[in-house]
Amino acid sequence: MKIKSLFLTSAMLLLLSGCGNLDKGVSNVDNGNKSDGGNMTTGRIDRSEYQAIINDGRYKTSAARELNATKLNSGYNQDNFESGLLRLSHQTFSPDKYFFQEGQKLDYDTIEKWLARNSDDNNQGLNPADESQPIIFQQLMEQDFLKEDGKTLAGMSLGFAFNSVYYGNDSETSISRDELMANARKTINAVLTRVRKMEGLKNIPIVVGIFEQASKENINGGNYIYTAVSKDGGTTIADFKAVNESHLSLPVASEVKNIATQDGMSTKFNSFQAAVQNFFPNLVGVTGQVYYVDEQVENLTINIETKYYSKTEITSFTQYVGKQVESIFDSVAGNVEVQINSVEGPQAFVAKKPEQKEIISYIFN
Repeated sequence: MKIKSLFLTSAMLLLLSGCGNLDKGVSNVDNGNKSDGGNMTTGRIDRSEYQAIINDGRYKTSAARELNATKLNSGYNQDNFESGLLRLSHQTFSPDKYFFQEGQKLDYDTIEKWLARNSDDNNQGLNPADESQPIIFQQLMEQDFLKEDGKTLAGMSLGFAFNSVYYGNDSETSISRDELMANARKTINAVLTRVRKMEGLKNIPIVVGIFEQASKENINGGNYIYTAVSKDGGTTIADFKAVNESHLSLPVASEVKNIATQDGMSTKFNSFQAAVQNFFPNLVGVTGQVYYVDEQVENLTINIETKYYSKTEITSFTQYVGKQVESIFDSVAGNVEVQINSVEGPQAFVAKKPEQKEIISYIFN
């Protein structure tokens, strides 16, 4: 087995994650890169990810940042909502040609008004005025894509999150897919009509994603179910393309049947879980999350919770985990990551990149 091992301090881990993906690795943290227009960018180490623009030495956060972080009912839904929209954006805005910037056109007050119930005081509200009717339109998120000069807005993506369950004061209301889509079509056309009137947005391409928020008890989170692209100043979308993605938790309960049980991923995970627990019997737990796109594994993340052990034990365990990843998940086409943590914090990390045999491991001091 070919394993590349690196020893990193926790501070270095935070540096890497805080600065994003940097072109040519850590060496660019200080020097940075420049767009054609002279703006600094984060750079990247993964060619499939976007470089972000840095303004005056700072990452520019969304104009609706606080709202983006609070409107959905769980962190699982929030993570899937944000990352899924970026993935949909790749199809229209290639990371090789465009820079990413968090949404700057739609601010907190604007989105908050649009998400509210329609009323005499707020005729911008896109949810029903009747309090007995459920709120279906739950969240709107903007992502911007800039040309190579790093300044000119080339297009944007809008993520629309709709509830599958509405939580009232004392009740829960299930919302059918048909009802959700009827609301989505009306809402998206209304938002596009408003957005097209804003400065600089009249004719740019706008990617639209429809996200179905899962119930707050669902630890898998929701999924994008449809997408479309509005071009040439369009304010209505007649046809949406179905999105085939799913987030699943591992291990899968014995009575459950899903794509992970059908393609063998559940069996692979169970074998991995048994192997590492036999090697290190005092583990607190081994769980996983697998993300499918078009019924193919895009990403597999495994979390191993341990008690605190000596450095030599963690080093040996990490090498063993790497061997199991190589042998058990060799045929997995997507990204495989194993995070080894304790109450003290992250202890180690093992990864296998798509279409690569090499296993990379990190052990944190």
